[in-house]
Amino acid sequence: MLDDGATNDVGGREVIVGLDPRDGSRAAISWAAAEARLRGLPLRLVVAVPWLGDTQHVDAEPRRVSMRAQAGQALEAAAAWAEDTYALPELIMELYDGSAVAALTSGSGHAQSVVVGSHDLDRLKEVLSADSVVVPLAARALCPVVVVREPRTAPARQPRLVVGVDADSPSAAALAFAFGEAAVRGVALGAVSVGAPPVLPFTHRERARERQRGLLARTVADWSRRHPDVAVAEEVVSGDPVEELVKASTTALAVVVGRSRRHAGTGRRLGRVVHGLLHRAGCPVVVVPPR
Repeated sequence: MLDDGATNDVGGREVIVGLDPRDGSRAAISWAAAEARLRGLPLRLVVAVPWLGDTQHVDAEPRRVSMRAQAGQALEAAAAWAEDTYALPELIMELYDGSAVAALTSGSGHAQSVVVGSHDLDRLKEVLSADSVVVPLAARALCPVVVVREPRTAPARQPRLVVGVDADSPSAAALAFAFGEAAVRGVALGAVSVGAPPVLPFTHRERARERQRGLLARTVADWSRRHPDVAVAEEVVSGDPVEELVKASTTALAVVVGRSRRHAGTGRRLGRVVHGLLHRAGCPVVVVPPR
C-alpha cells in the first residue's frame, strides 16, 4: 500500500522505519519488521524527499522529479525485501515531501517506535550535518527511537537486552519499554546502574554501593512484578556511564536508555550518556522519551 504523504489511521499504533535512498543497508528495516511482526502491528516504510533550497533554478523541478523517482524505487525495493523476509500483518509505504526529521517526528505521535539507521559519522558531523536525522529525531520524538547501525562484524549476541538505570532518578518510560520488549522477544534483561568512580574511603564506598544496589533492587522489583516471565540480572558498577554501557552493548541485542526531561523539546540537545551511546554503542540503541 502506498501512502503518498497522507496520514493513515491504524488505531494509533504502528512501527515506522525511516529509509535513506542512498543507503542500501537493511539493518534498520530488519529490526523494524521483526518488531512489527512480534507485536502484530503494521510496518510503515517512510522515505522523505526534501524540498530543494533553490527553487528558482531552472533545473529545480526536473531534479525534484528525479529525486522522487529515486525515492520511490528505494521504497519499492525495501518493501519487496521486507515482505519476502518477514510475515508482516500490514505494510505501508509512504513518500513524504519534506525533511526526514519532520516526517518521522510527526509519525512518532502515533507510533509504537520509530527505527532509523545510523552511518559511521563522527560526533561533529552528526550534530552539524544538514542531513543529520538521528540526533534531532532522538531529541524530539514522542515515542521510543531505535537507532540501528550496520555492524562491522557479527559478534556473538547474548539473548538479552540491557537497560541503563539511574538509581537515584530512574526513567519509568525506559524501564517500561525495556521490560515490555524483553517480554515480547522472550529474552533476559540486564539492568545496569553506574555509579561515580570511588573517591571516598573504603568503608564509605561500600556503603554508597550498598545504597545503590538497594535503590536498583527496589526499582527493578516493581517492574519484575508486572513482568514475572522476564529474567532480570541487576548489575551495579563504578565508572563512567557511557563507557560502562558501551561495554555492555558489545554483546547485547540492544541498549535502552531514557531521555532526560530537562532536554525535552530542545531540538538537537541530548544528555551526554544518550549522545555517547548513539555514537559508540556496538548494538542498536533505544532512546525513550519521558512520560
